[in-house]
Amino acid sequence: KCYQSYGAGYCLEEDKAEAYGFDVSQYLDCTQIDGGNDKAYYVGPYCANQGGDVRLGVFSDDTCTTFAQSGGSAFSNTFGFNLPYSSESLVTSQCVGCGSSDGNGNVETNQMCGNVYSMSGKCETRMAVDYPNESSCGYIEGIKVIREDGVIRSSTVRKSKAAAVSIGLFTTVSVLL
Repeated sequence: KCYQSYGAGYCLEEDKAEAYGFDVSQYLDCTQIDGGNDKAYYVGPYCANQGGDVRLGVFSDDTCTTFAQSGGSAFSNTFGFNLPYSSESLVTSQCVGCGSSDGNGNVETNQMCGNVYSMSGKCETRMAVDYPNESSCGYIEGIKVIREDGVIRSSTVRKSKAAAVSIGLFTTVSVLL
């Protein structure tokens, strides 16, 4: 009850899932579950909110592309709790500290951040490194996240003469008719 009064009722489901041994890392790829009634369901991640969230869903195919109509109820009937992360994102937007100090002025990068950095696209053009990695400069320059919901828009807007002429011609013909 106290969880729900603070708007964190979903914690009850997560706690219940953990108590039953639900390990979200087993479902980061499309994974088959027994849905009862001799019907196979699959649980896997999908993009929600225009790409702003990554959630778990129940699907009817082994590529996790077709949502199962009764998948949520089949999951809860089989496992005894609702599918965790089906209504909130697996990925948080909160910052995570990457460095820790040993007290002697030395800062060490934690393993998670090192792994994320090594796998990510880079544009080290203006960095003071011996061999800058510039493999993703074109991609990074070409995009810009504008809205909070994760919709990616191009950072540059180009005017089209052909579109302007077509609009002008269509407007002129419409007025004359």
